[in-house]
Amino acid sequence: MFRSLILLVVLPVYTLFAGVIAIPVAALTGSSFLLYSLGRLGVRIGFFLAGIRLVVRGQERLPGTPHFIYMMNHSSNLDVPAVFLILPGEVRALGKKELFKLPVLATAMKMGGFIPIDRSNRERAVESMRLAGRIARDGASFLLAPEGTRSRTGELLPFKKGGFYLAIDSEVPILPITVSGAYELMPPGTFAIRPGTIEIFFHDPVPTAGLNHKDRQRLAEEVRRQIGERLAAGVGV
Repeated sequence: MFRSLILLVVLPVYTLFAGVIAIPVAALTGSSFLLYSLGRLGVRIGFFLAGIRLVVRGQERLPGTPHFIYMMNHSSNLDVPAVFLILPGEVRALGKKELFKLPVLATAMKMGGFIPIDRSNRERAVESMRLAGRIARDGASFLLAPEGTRSRTGELLPFKKGGFYLAIDSEVPILPITVSGAYELMPPGTFAIRPGTIEIFFHDPVPTAGLNHKDRQRLAEEVRRQIGERLAAGVGV
């Protein structure tokens, strides 16, 4: 609990400090490099203070200039920052619209190419996915959680279809990622963070070129199978 209280003080201060530096630089240069660099530094600081260690497996599957729709399981507020920390380059994401109401952070996310998604409005959500698809076709990578929300039990939830339409329409391959351990360190509904280890496992890419919307279900089942089998195997296997 003491570590969590420290984080509640340190991270907002760091976010404000980093934003004051990085946002004007991004506006002047048109580059989001500093935004991403300071964002990852903030995650490193937070994980260090929380006593969280990352173990990464399969990262050698990433090419020198990766271009993927990354898809990961989602059961904690820790898993997305953990994956963001170790992904190379500027990886964009679709974030729930509530995050884009937070001062400084909202501006940084927008300048970094993050796209808000309104999960309560289907038409707006579809438009956000279409926008992401156009940007992905132009060379951007995206990080998605196909469950659509955090699992309250740690068990893998059914996958939503939007991310798979995005991958098919953009013809960008999917790279499944399994995250183990984050749920145990910070399950949904608590602000307390336990020290411990989070494992991140990169699977083999799943191609999407030449697929159409009829292939969406089969594609989702394959990605879910890979992530589910790794979760069942557990950390350290």
